[in-house]
Amino acid sequence: MEDIVIIGGGFAGLQAARIFARNKSKLGTRRVLLVDVKATFDFLPLLPDICSGRIRKDFATIDLSEYLSGLGVNFEQNEVVRIDPQTREVFLKSGDTLSYEYLLVACGSMTDFYGMADVQRRALKLDSAEDASVLANIANTYPGKKILVVGGGCTGIEIASSLAALFRRRKIRKYSLNIIEKSEDILGSFPERIKDYCRINLAALRVNIYSLCSLKEIVDSRCFLSNGMEFEDYLLIWAAGVQTPIFVRDLKGEKDSQGRLLVDKTLRFQEHIFAAGSVACFEHKGKPLRMAFRFSIAQATVASRNILRLLSGKKKLIRYRPFDLGFCVPMANRKSCGKFLFFKTWGIAGWFFQYASCIYRSIGFKNKFGIVRGALLRLW
Repeated sequence: MEDIVIIGGGFAGLQAARIFARNKSKLGTRRVLLVDVKATFDFLPLLPDICSGRIRKDFATIDLSEYLSGLGVNFEQNEVVRIDPQTREVFLKSGDTLSYEYLLVACGSMTDFYGMADVQRRALKLDSAEDASVLANIANTYPGKKILVVGGGCTGIEIASSLAALFRRRKIRKYSLNIIEKSEDILGSFPERIKDYCRINLAALRVNIYSLCSLKEIVDSRCFLSNGMEFEDYLLIWAAGVQTPIFVRDLKGEKDSQGRLLVDKTLRFQEHIFAAGSVACFEHKGKPLRMAFRFSIAQATVASRNILRLLSGKKKLIRYRPFDLGFCVPMANRKSCGKFLFFKTWGIAGWFFQYASCIYRSIGFKNKFGIVRGALLRLW
């Protein structure tokens, strides 16, 4: 009997594992196997808090092998290099091959360096809790505290505000924090009120914003921008975009510009392949649904239940209907801005909404305690 294979141990992958674990009777003798290149699940919304030093790395991670073992789900720490939908096989970097009856692709996304090899070698990124810890340690010891953040989206703004909070808490008054954004403004398609609020708050944190320019090249310790500006001896942090892993981009089928798999209303990509989370491009009201961990969890619930329905011989599948609780751009000095249901939020209210969501979705008492502790430290 072939396996039910889940690729990715993030929010979507773990939610699917929980659904399958609760419905073992419907699986028969089938085995559920989750594959991830990392040994840990990283709570991505908390990575900027690790950068600020408010939350320890171990409060934002769990051991995948231990957690999945408790669910009765098998774990394979390995890198996926190719999927063959014709033979229904997943090829791993180790040389092993996994056969699947149904496949759920939930591997999320990764930093996109747009083919700039020199930038990839030099820049720091924020894809994992380990990345966040490394970033905080290097920024804290970097001479002159000169930081260049490329990318003015949510991630870039959260990184800049977190480092400003880190420096201020350690009474470092002399620092240079700069955000480089190639568009004419930060935060892309976000409402103007949110952009205004973030610009004002970043200015208060002494974070400079340079829009309509991009990183042109790096020569030794100097960074040259497309507008002619030059930054010398700066720590470079890349937050300018994401893409799906290579094996996802190599799959035949419809995808968006980031390589996300275009799924139907039931989250099916192909006959025996479903996708959920950031790797799935689900169109809602005429445009792709934004990447958010709440959507990832909800999509994984629907996708895994649809796989169970197919295993039971049912032809009618569940349609995924997004329910948007809202969004938030959390900044490290509690000056957050966003929307909760139909209500606009800003200041500490938006910050509270973000932390309450993280505490609720965190796994294990230790991690929940660590997030509460980090929130209290922010209030202090």
